[in-house]
Amino acid sequence: MFISSSFLEINYGVDAKIARFFVDREPPADNLYWHEKLLYLRPAPGYLFIPLIVDLLFRLGIDREQLLSEEFAVTMEQVGHISALEETKQISNDEAIKKCSELVKNTCKSEEWYNNLVKYLNHKEDNIFTFLSAPFKALQRGDVFLFAVCALQFPAKLCAKIAEQWFALISILLLMDDAEDIKADKETGEENVFLESGLTADGIKKVEELVSRSLKKIGTLSPAMALQLKKKYNEHIEKSLFLLN
Repeated sequence: MFISSSFLEINYGVDAKIARFFVDREPPADNLYWHEKLLYLRPAPGYLFIPLIVDLLFRLGIDREQLLSEEFAVTMEQVGHISALEETKQISNDEAIKKCSELVKNTCKSEEWYNNLVKYLNHKEDNIFTFLSAPFKALQRGDVFLFAVCALQFPAKLCAKIAEQWFALISILLLMDDAEDIKADKETGEENVFLESGLTADGIKKVEELVSRSLKKIGTLSPAMALQLKKKYNEHIEKSLFLLN
């Protein structure tokens, strides 16, 4: 399915220049994340996340020129390639963290962000990432993408706000993905937050509380995005419940 810039603008409130940049961008060559993909953006959560998080970062006050720079875009893409290597079991999680760390350590523009992220991912220290990350292990499978932020320059006071919006958005999108894959993931043993919750009343309540908190955080910056994400999340849940019955 083709995602147009007007679709992102109208449905998710994405800034017009940000929407156009990613709609027009070519899939990077020799990148496993975009392997055999003809379009840069697709409706799948892992691709929709890119223009949405960039729009939220823009709303937090990060310069749009930085956000649409080749340096930032290419860094995201390279981290995506490493993430895909891990997802396809070609490298371990520890190897993915090491590769991403090496990718950005010499060019990182925020030493505080980089140091806290490395400590968080290596379970060496509780910090802002620990406190803001999703309470389900299955929702932490995209955490290496946080290394992409190292390509951006921003004041230290924004660290917590960036992490807060990042975790809120990725949680909602991964939940949509997991809602569709409950049956398949149960058979294959893949990580799935709904299976991790036990599909019990208490477990589902914790998921719904996470959804509510995440949408509220996103809504403080972009009410339109929060409203559309809520709508899409509910559609995924209704469909998954229908398939489970």
